[in-house]
Amino acid sequence: MSDLGAPLPPPARVEVAARWHALARGKVTRESVHAWAVPWVEGEGALVDVEDPLVVTALQHLPGFDLCQDPGRPGVVWHGTAGEGQWYHSHDDIAGGLTRWQAKCALYDEDPQGWIQTVREQAGAAIQAEEEERGRRPH
Repeated sequence: MSDLGAPLPPPARVEVAARWHALARGKVTRESVHAWAVPWVEGEGALVDVEDPLVVTALQHLPGFDLCQDPGRPGVVWHGTAGEGQWYHSHDDIAGGLTRWQAKCALYDEDPQGWIQTVREQAGAAIQAEEEERGRRPH
């Protein structure tokens, strides 16, 4: 929300890329990127006004880069400073994610409809594989 209570306009891809680059270079904290992305990814109406699907995917990743885990209990994670835990995502994970996202942006820009079709097909194949796997498991 803005200071006046109106929703913030969604960020443009260039702004998302700048935040991700700064995070990958260690120029900003993981927590600050999480806080920056929160208005668009949490709460009622999250992501509804974001038209660029690549901005959506980036906004779905950026808040998770501040996840920490308890080394003694790997299933326990939290947002925030590592404190007595460790970062769930390494700096290499963050930089690699940026590289993969940029490659997806380039593919999308070359052929938006083709990219959307490919993503839908991949999602359908993943759902089908999961359903088949469920069918093979003993009940």
